[in-house]
This record gives sequence, C-alpha cells and structure tokens, in this order.
Amino acid sequence: MRLGLRLGLMLALVGVVPLAMLAWAASVTTRLWLVNSAVDFQVETAQMLASSIARQLADTQRVLQMQVANFDLADASPEAQQAFLISTYRLFPEIDVAFLVDRAGEDIVPPVYQSSSEAMQVPGHALLSPLAIAPLRAELPREVAAGTAAWAAPRAQTDHESAALVGVFSPPWGAQASLGVELSLAAVAARMRTVASDDREVVLFSPDGTELVTAGPVGLVDADSFRPLLGTPAADLRYQPTGGGDEVLGALARVPGQDLVVALATPLRSLDAASREIQLRTGYIAGITLLLAIVVGGLLSRSITDPVQALRDAAARMGSGDLASRVDLRRSDELGDLARGFNQMAGSLQQNQEDLARKNAEIAGFNVELQARVDRRTAQLRAAQASLVQSRQLAAVGELSAGLTHELNNPLAGVVGLLQVLRARAQAGAPDEAGASLLDAAEREALRCTEIVGRLSRFTQGPNATEASADGEDVDVHLLLDDVLALLAGAMRERQLTVSHTSGALHVRGEQSALARALGQLVAAVRTLAPEGANIDVRSEGRNLYVSLEPVGTSQDDWRAAALGFWAARKVFEDHGAIVEEPAQPAQRGDVAQWVVRFPEATP
Repeated sequence: MRLGLRLGLMLALVGVVPLAMLAWAASVTTRLWLVNSAVDFQVETAQMLASSIARQLADTQRVLQMQVANFDLADASPEAQQAFLISTYRLFPEIDVAFLVDRAGEDIVPPVYQSSSEAMQVPGHALLSPLAIAPLRAELPREVAAGTAAWAAPRAQTDHESAALVGVFSPPWGAQASLGVELSLAAVAARMRTVASDDREVVLFSPDGTELVTAGPVGLVDADSFRPLLGTPAADLRYQPTGGGDEVLGALARVPGQDLVVALATPLRSLDAASREIQLRTGYIAGITLLLAIVVGGLLSRSITDPVQALRDAAARMGSGDLASRVDLRRSDELGDLARGFNQMAGSLQQNQEDLARKNAEIAGFNVELQARVDRRTAQLRAAQASLVQSRQLAAVGELSAGLTHELNNPLAGVVGLLQVLRARAQAGAPDEAGASLLDAAEREALRCTEIVGRLSRFTQGPNATEASADGEDVDVHLLLDDVLALLAGAMRERQLTVSHTSGALHVRGEQSALARALGQLVAAVRTLAPEGANIDVRSEGRNLYVSLEPVGTSQDDWRAAALGFWAARKVFEDHGAIVEEPAQPAQRGDVAQWVVRFPEATP
C-alpha cells in the first residue's frame, strides 16, 4: 500500500473509529436507559390506572349501598319498589339492568332495563334483549349478608355487550329485598382508552386470566405470559408474543379492592427511535469527518510523498553506480534533514569508493581465514551439541536413578526388617518354620531389588545416543516404557500423578540404551509440566507413540525447565529416523497436551 493512501486511511481511522465507538456506546446506553425508564413508567401507569378504576368502582358501590340503605324495600308497596328500581336505574348510567329480588333470587318486581323496542330510551344505558335477562338473574349471588354486597364473576366483553360486573346489595335490616345490578364496565373501558395509544395496549383481566376489556392495538398483551403473574400486586415482564412479532415490555397492577388486574404492553421497537436518531446523526458527522480526513490526508501525503519520491529516484541512480547523484530539497523539517543526510552519505560513498577497491583485496584474504574459523567453530558447536545431548541423557539417567532410589527403599527396608526379625527370632529360639517363611520374604524383596537394578541397566549400557543407528538391534518400545515407568514410579507418586500405559506392538531398529534414555527423558520432561493430581497416558497406534498429559501446567518456568529435556529426547529420536510433534506452548490450564513420536516404517 502506498504511503499517501496509508496516511489517508490512518487519518480516517483516527477520526471515524473513535466517533463510531462513541456512537455505539451512546446508542447502547440510551437504549438501556430508555428500556429501564419505560419499565418503570409502565408499572407506574398500570398502578395509577388500577387505582383510578378502583376509586371509580368503589364510588359507584358506595352510592348504591347508600341507596339501598335509604329505602325500606321490604315494607314498601310494589309501586314504591318499582319506582325505587327505576330511579336507581336512571341515577346510574353504568347500570344496564336493575333487579329487586328476595332471598331465593326471585323477582319481587319486574327488572328494569332498556330494550331496543322501547320508544323512549334513557341516554347512556345499554340496549338489551329480553332473552339476556334470565342468564343475568341466574348469575346473581344468593347468600348475601345484611348490609353487604356480593359479586359474581366478571363478564367478558362481547361483540354486542360491554364487560360487566353482576352483584347484589343487601339493606342493613335484612335480605328480604335486595338490589341486584349489572354494572357496565364501559366507563372503565373509556378510562383505559385514555391510557392506550397506537403502540400501547391496555387489558383488564379477571383473576382467572379472562380478558374483560381491551383498549389499544390488539395482540400486544399476551394472556399466556401475564397469567402466571396475575396474583401479584404489581409486576413487569419482557416477552415475545405467542403469535410472533417484536419483543414486548409489559406491566400489570391489581385493582385495589376488586378481583381485577390491569395489564399494559408496549413493543420494544418503539423505544429504538432515540437510538436510531443517534446513529443517523453520528453517521452524518462521521461522513463529514471522513471527507475532511481524505482532503487533509491527501495534502499531508503530498507534502511527504514528493520528497520521498525524490529521495527514491536519487537512491535508484546511486544504486546504478552514479555516486554523484544529489537531492535538492530545501526544507527545515525531518525530510530536509534526511535529504542533507543523503547528500552527505553520497559524498562519503563517492570518497570511499577508492578505499573500498583497495580493501577488497584484503577482504579476500580475510575470507579464507574466516572460512577456516567458521569450520572450526562449527565443529566445536557440533561437539557441544553432542555433549549437551549426552548430558541430558545423563540427566535422564539421574531422573531414573532418583526413581530407583524410591523403588529400592521399600524392598531394602523390607529385607532389613525381615533380617532383624530373623535375628530376634534366632536369639529367642523361634521355630525354623517361621524363620524359613521370613527368609522367603527376604528373598522376594532381594529379587525385586535385582529386577529394579536390571531395569536400570538398560539405560546405562551401549553407545551414546548420537552413535545410535537405524541398523541397530530390534527394540520393543513398550518393554522399554515399562522399565521407564517402573523406575519413575516413585517420582510420580510424590507428585500424586496417575500414569496409564497401554502396551502394543511397536518394534523399532536402533540402540536400546539410547532409546531407553530418550523415552525416560521424554516422560521426565512431561512430568515436569504436570501439576499435582494430573494424568499421564502412554499408548501407541500403528507406528506412532502418544504421550498425553491432562491437565497441563501453564507456568512459563515449567515449560522452560522441560524444553531442554524435550530437545534432547527429540535429537535421539531423530537419530533413529523418528519425528517428534510437540503441542503449542504454553497450553491453557485444563487442556490436554499431547506429544507424538512417529517412528519410521519397520524394515523387513
């Protein structure tokens, strides 16, 4: 990428990227604040609407209770009772039907309601058909204590009738004649419509989740989402409507003193306008900033690239052999300093050209001596490498010897203990049979020591690892691994490591002791990386040997300590034609690290 274009892009990034990040942060913060504010507002609105509905219904019920208490309906004449019903019906526009019933729920006088067939109609009352009166009378509560009111379950809104409450008001002196009414919730619906809007639906629920009154756009309030919360005084929720659509913010509040619940719902997308406005304004500002960055970047890049191109052309001429080439750039900034430095360099080169020709002969002579020194140094490095490999082999033997110490301690302690017991028995005159048994045990422990020493001998016999050859003897890799893991068992137990070895058929051609030390070095290096309680698994598949560690340690010091051991083991395996694949380091704690030794195909 050209320097001018790179400068322009850098200026654009410096100007636009921080602005974009700020806009994104502002958009996210604004939306979060709007959502929290909307939730609080929804809950407050639902509580205020519930309180307003409660006051409206409570005022109506209180006045009806006073109306019943002011008239002795039981002793009044039928004409007076009928007049009471008519006056009550006319006094309360929210009453759709007025009954005067006895204890059995039977009419004392005919009910008062407004039929569509009547010539004179009272404004504000609903029109009912005579067929709708019988079901209403059946809904009237029967057992009503004197001076109280009882209500049936609310009736939901239909296509022809508004939602209503059916109740009975009993006078204080007895229930011989009680006032039954169907109170329309049309006034409640009108109050709910004042709260509803194009993006807010308001629903009045019964305690069982039946929608009584609905105001606003239909479909925002999901009854299934609100139903589990209807028993709470107030709550807010966020849900996806059952029918699909945008996510919705909802709130509900219980109507005090009534078995009614007010629910509100607003789509979350209605709150995104502020975020979109911020994004649009930021985009507009970012466009202007980008345009300014391009213009300023172009001017700045020309002030830099023109001198650089002049220096490039002069350098090209100098590269073709024209040491007299100069740059005429009169500036007081860093580019001017660079041009003057270039001219000075060209003069020095021109002055030193003769000196270089004279010294070429001397350099040719030095090259011969330098090559000899390089050859000697290479031989020294190879010797040092062989020595380092040998030292790591010895370190592997040391590791195994340390394990041998742990393994020999137990049987030797057993032999010593058994011999001491034998001596004590001999001094006490114990029977020979018991002594023979102890001698057998001592012999077994001594044979165990012999076996452990025999395992170690495989690591100390034969030539160095660097002298190993693929034309050597046939070596069973898993047999060597058994020896290695047996000698390192004590060291593994000290670290509380679990070692599993799955034997298989893996034979290679090479020098047994060198391969044994390399395997010991590999396992010891893996042990260095293993935290306490880790698992080491050794197995083979085909011509590949797998050593797995779970979990792996992540300490840089452990990796550095194990690195030399891995290197020394890899050198020996490479001398035998094998390839060692190591995991990336350092691994994450809890990961499984795996080392793979890929041996060459077996020769017939």
